[in-house]
Amino acid sequence: MTRSPLMLPMLAAAGIAAVHGAAQAEAQAAFVRAPLTLAAPAPELALMVALKVQLPLGRGLAAQLLQAGVDQNDAAATARIAAGHLGDGSGGCSAKIEISRPVGATAFRVERVELTTNGQRTVIERRQGQLSLASTSGISRSLPLI
Repeated sequence: MTRSPLMLPMLAAAGIAAVHGAAQAEAQAAFVRAPLTLAAPAPELALMVALKVQLPLGRGLAAQLLQAGVDQNDAAATARIAAGHLGDGSGGCSAKIEISRPVGATAFRVERVELTTNGQRTVIERRQGQLSLASTSGISRSLPLI
């Protein structure tokens, strides 16, 4: 096969034209207009507060929650679950309460309550949107071994 001396410059010119055509095609890319869909944003906590409450008679948890600004339904549900775990008649209990107020809400809601009496620890937590009894355990009187 014989090559003509003009063949090489012609191939070079064809290559340059191909590269130039690709560059122009890229500069004039067509945009596809598609509707934009956004997922609903996840709810965020606006405020989280931890309270420590002493209930010496083992009564009045719902009243304390209402006084702190907790939703009436949450206060009633917490008191209903806590009934029998407040140390009524045996020195009362101390309660560690975690409440939150989601963005846009007007009242606080109960997230977690830990009730500690002389011999028992009870935990009430919000799980899947509902308050429920998470655990009940005895309190150890011995020191932990290290």
